[in-house]
Amino acid sequence: MQDKSIAVTSRTDENKNAREPGFVYSATALLLVIAILLIGMLAFQADIQLLLFISMITLIPFVMRLGYDFESTQLFAFNSIRSAFGLIMILIAVGTLIGSWAASGTIPALVNAGLKLISPNIFLPATLLLCMLASLATGTSWGTIGTIGIAMIGVGDGLGYPAAMTAGAIICGAYFGDKLSPFSDSTNLAPALVGTKLMTHIRHLTWTTVPAIVLTGAIFTVLGFAAPHAADLTNDRAQLISSTLADNFHLGLPAFLPIIVVLVLLALRKPAFPSIFLGAAAGAVVAIVYQGESVANTLSVLYAGFTVDTGTQVVDELVSGGGIESMLSVVALFIFAIGMAGLLSGSGMLVSLIRPTLGWISTQRRLLVVSVLLVPALVALGGSFSFAAVMAGSLLLPLYQRFGLDPKNLSRIIEDSGTVTDPVFPWSSGGIFVAGVLGVSTLSYLPFLYFAYLSIAVSMLYAVTGWKIHRAKPATAPATAELATG
Repeated sequence: MQDKSIAVTSRTDENKNAREPGFVYSATALLLVIAILLIGMLAFQADIQLLLFISMITLIPFVMRLGYDFESTQLFAFNSIRSAFGLIMILIAVGTLIGSWAASGTIPALVNAGLKLISPNIFLPATLLLCMLASLATGTSWGTIGTIGIAMIGVGDGLGYPAAMTAGAIICGAYFGDKLSPFSDSTNLAPALVGTKLMTHIRHLTWTTVPAIVLTGAIFTVLGFAAPHAADLTNDRAQLISSTLADNFHLGLPAFLPIIVVLVLLALRKPAFPSIFLGAAAGAVVAIVYQGESVANTLSVLYAGFTVDTGTQVVDELVSGGGIESMLSVVALFIFAIGMAGLLSGSGMLVSLIRPTLGWISTQRRLLVVSVLLVPALVALGGSFSFAAVMAGSLLLPLYQRFGLDPKNLSRIIEDSGTVTDPVFPWSSGGIFVAGVLGVSTLSYLPFLYFAYLSIAVSMLYAVTGWKIHRAKPATAPATAELATG
């Protein structure tokens, strides 16, 4: 996962007399936003970008009625958007990368190799494993989805698998590494927020993550045999795609150089934005030198995307696209969703919505169960894992200390319920990115996010039973004890 940080804006001195919103007031504002989105999409088929913009504007008078002036109100939204500008640059860089990799033959070469090497029956678990290894090595789900994921969508299409099913395997594998890799920003953020060590957090996290990914792999293995797809690699569709790609692109080793550039840079823990853009630049060079594209056409591809007319529609759709233009609607959606989250959090409405839940907590088990449920709710409200992590850490850590629970329990729950749910919601940063890059709607791939659901289920099982829930370690204690919640 990339740095999906959302600023939690506090009230300024100029608005120190602004009042705290009540639960009913905050719920009314949130329900109005939900009504705008649902009615606009279902009754009028309006674009979600427009509806989010209207929703963000609608929240402004609610915030101002609390006593904030207009300048401070808009800063709640602007500061959140500003803090996420790095993500916007990543989205734009991914657009250039997809276009250049199509022109360079990188995506066609990866698809062709996948069609020739991967057995149809094991395609889904192979996709899951490939994305697991890539994300574990690089620490980025977005980088994995934007590179390996795009190619595997094409391979799955050639083998006759539903795109949503393939997307599910890609996302599950990508978020496994995002959740567990020491190079991942989410894996580093969660323990930092609660004050536990990185490797302590990772070791504790394996108790929920490993069972969840093993069960996920088993499900995709069964689906690989049960789902409708080509029986072998000699099927007409796969052969047509492979031969058409070979007729229109050079598919030799130089076509793989751009992906090697990106994976090496990410493995060396270089920042995601320049790494992805350098991968796009490498693709542009290969397109010019190896594929014979002109400099002018290649520069046009970086902005407007790549198009090709091979005479085979499925191939044209597979390798066409990308460019900065393809990401502009995603960027708009991202900006408005984050701006709305900034208004809700900066004004205090989000805290007022959560406060009644916190008042219900009277036992250790209730605290753990509420934590597991609260984090994905915060992802949904804030549209970002980092927003949810910051809010959950701030709100829940004092309660963990009060009940004598080791903070690593909280950092694990933040990842179990937060990291994996980032691509679940259509308006969250992960959902926006995945749908935009893979070309599969969130609601379509939602039934196949087994890793997300199993991570939450295993975490909830531990919360209810108290197994692998540790008490805070006393300064003189030789080891951490198990907690039997009551």
